[in-house]
Amino acid sequence: MPKLEISKVHDAYERPGECPLCALEEDAEKTYLRSFQHSRVMEPNVRVQTNTQGFCPAHYRKLYDGENKLGLSLVVHTHLQHLLPELRATLDAVARAAEGRSVKDRVAAASAPLVGLRGSCFICGLLRADSERYVLTILYLWSRDPDFPAVFRTSRGFCIPHFVTVLDQASKSMRADRFGRWLAEAIPLMKESLEGLEKELHAFSQLHQAGNASLGTDVERSALARTLQKLAGGRFGAR
Repeated sequence: MPKLEISKVHDAYERPGECPLCALEEDAEKTYLRSFQHSRVMEPNVRVQTNTQGFCPAHYRKLYDGENKLGLSLVVHTHLQHLLPELRATLDAVARAAEGRSVKDRVAAASAPLVGLRGSCFICGLLRADSERYVLTILYLWSRDPDFPAVFRTSRGFCIPHFVTVLDQASKSMRADRFGRWLAEAIPLMKESLEGLEKELHAFSQLHQAGNASLGTDVERSALARTLQKLAGGRFGAR
């Protein structure tokens, strides 16, 4: 297991929050966005990938809000050039599908390539690969590092989306007995975290109803942001 991955995982477990994987993905995303604001956006091997995949709406927005609009315009231009033949063909197919019977079904089938484009993103692909490595690193440390289980047991578990991912990977990569021991530690963490958030979120709502939003503890004031992270993944509020 690469030392860099291990170091990043340890750092993520030292940070506050409901999910270390959210913290790791946030750091990775910031790194990729910064790199695309500079020279990486023009690297030939990267351009090959971005010409084909483009970016999702969220990452287009984040790149546009950055500093290097010239670099982004060049990437988008060559991406559009790459797509134009397929887009023309697809739009012609949609127009032809509008003729005759079963128009809705024919148009839906003809426009399928457009749906595929909507979900394509070079940065999302990089983040998925990173996430897979981080999940494997966490499970590796839990299994092989005698000090890590204690760190794991003092955490808040994971957000629900990442817990599903870790659960799936653990079931595939661990022996049945080890998987059972991992579940015996992971499930109580998740339950304790969720039950604690319910109480903290109630306290948060009471503060706001009473007009005392500036009062309360740091835990109570951050309860909504942390609950949203637990349920949906990602981080909410101040970074």
